[in-house]
Amino acid sequence: MMPHAVACFTFDNMAEAAEVGAGTRSGPRPGVADPSLSRGYPNLYRVLATHDVRATFFVEGWNGIHHPDAVAEVVRRRHELGMHGWAHEPWHELDAATEEALAERATAALAHAAGAQPVGFRAPGGSRTPHTEAVLRRLGYRYDASLGDGMRPRVLASGLAQVPFTWTGVDGFHYLRPEPARPAEVRDAWLGALARVAERGGLFVLVCHAFLTGVNEERLAVLDAVIAAARSDSRVQIRTAGEIAQQLLDHRWEEPCPNPASPSG
Repeated sequence: MMPHAVACFTFDNMAEAAEVGAGTRSGPRPGVADPSLSRGYPNLYRVLATHDVRATFFVEGWNGIHHPDAVAEVVRRRHELGMHGWAHEPWHELDAATEEALAERATAALAHAAGAQPVGFRAPGGSRTPHTEAVLRRLGYRYDASLGDGMRPRVLASGLAQVPFTWTGVDGFHYLRPEPARPAEVRDAWLGALARVAERGGLFVLVCHAFLTGVNEERLAVLDAVIAAARSDSRVQIRTAGEIAQQLLDHRWEEPCPNPASPSG
């Protein structure tokens, strides 16, 4: 059976892809690396290496064309690579044909850059369409890490595993506000949620971004503190999203009672 309490650390977005998708940028920054690549990703890798933790990175397929070395580095560092749309489209608004075309394009670009096909997906914006499960299954994906039934991992009707998140476990939920939350407040909220999962059982998922957490020392310290707490708590096992999905597909996920606590508690 899976451990009673599981923590999973995930990261979304890379470089300029979301800006390109939003129409605010036409391509990579000319002559200079995007700050998320020059500072954010190295900082995230450093924190993960300090604690000897593997994570899951959900990356837009656009990066497979424009930043192939950065995509390949995710896999070289033994982390998992997942697909996060083509250029961070509002995924839940896509029609079936567009969704399939973008998913195919993104999958091929990431596989070519990394030398390994991604098997996990997280929808840009968090929500899938009614067609997403079928599209992912046709492309060989094993799990979806988009919004789901709270923090309840499960196997969907299509046979796709689901490793969900909730908004309170996302750095942008706290920092992308007119008045961003103080890092100390976010740290305490996340540590409290992790402690409740350790006590009750269930799944704890963080979703962080290189351009938000990775480039800011105080926010990076928050991530470091939460990973350290998970690493030092004998009740908690750290797993990648893909490892959790495989346990679900193998019917070895232990459902706690009551239902798993979410990062909001």
